[in-house]
Amino acid sequence: MRSNPPDDVNVMPPRPLLAFYGHHKCASTWVHSVLDYVCADAGWRLSYLTGPKDFGNDLAAHVERERVDLISYVNADLEDTLSLPPHRGFHLVRDPRDVIVSGYFSHRGTHPTHAWPELLPHREKLQQFSKEDGLLLEVGFSGQFLRKMKSWDYDQPHVLELQQEQFTLDPYRAFLDIFQHLGVLDESHYNKVRWPKYLLQATLNILHRRASVIPRFPMSSVPGERLLGIVYDQRFEKFTRGRKRGEEDTKSHYRKGEGGDWVNHFTEEHVAAFKEHYGDLAERLGYEDDADWSVASARDAQLAGR
Repeated sequence: MRSNPPDDVNVMPPRPLLAFYGHHKCASTWVHSVLDYVCADAGWRLSYLTGPKDFGNDLAAHVERERVDLISYVNADLEDTLSLPPHRGFHLVRDPRDVIVSGYFSHRGTHPTHAWPELLPHREKLQQFSKEDGLLLEVGFSGQFLRKMKSWDYDQPHVLELQQEQFTLDPYRAFLDIFQHLGVLDESHYNKVRWPKYLLQATLNILHRRASVIPRFPMSSVPGERLLGIVYDQRFEKFTRGRKRGEEDTKSHYRKGEGGDWVNHFTEEHVAAFKEHYGDLAERLGYEDDADWSVASARDAQLAGR
């Protein structure tokens, strides 16, 4: 078994920790799937985290102990990240009202419960109520996710802030921007000579995941061409078997994938409940200009934009 890297490969020098910070119902499963393929190729140790139970309530100690290269923290809490060493990351949010609507349909019937048994009592209630009453219940239930979005620090220079609605319009450009911010994007062209060397290194890294006796050769960066290929392979239409973004399937975990859907489901009663629970969150995240927003004003804005 060879212990030296293939000739002329891009072996990783010391560099900062990388991190993806996401939230429930904010495309975190999709983003993580892309990162998983990238890390497999690049030989980076990826840690998928849903909450403190996954890292023993000490994220910094977990990173050091497991020698993590990239954190994929899909229910990110700012407090957990403050102890981390210097790192570069990106943070993805979504219109919190769409989080509630998406959560309602998902929690009512499609979200897996094997790793989240606490969801079952909530699901039973949702299945007993009308959609209107179920959404009111979901407004409160979503607090465990939306409060983390509200308490997040959106002015950290080492963390790139993104909105899902813009992210999904052009995911190829978005992922290129992300990896450029992380400092791990190789923008050079991979010709016929370079690709075989890359594939050999990536193959060894992938095999290392399955058998640790095979050497791992972490890369210092990821070719943009390969990154775009992974994003294409993990596109929305693949997960939905050809259904386009915006076409709804309430029985699918990937129900619709379109921003602003809350207008189709909220009533003014839901708006009042949202404001009571979360105050100015919609304005703070840039989804509304002032506190006077309503279903009627949102529909007027949609009509004006057509």
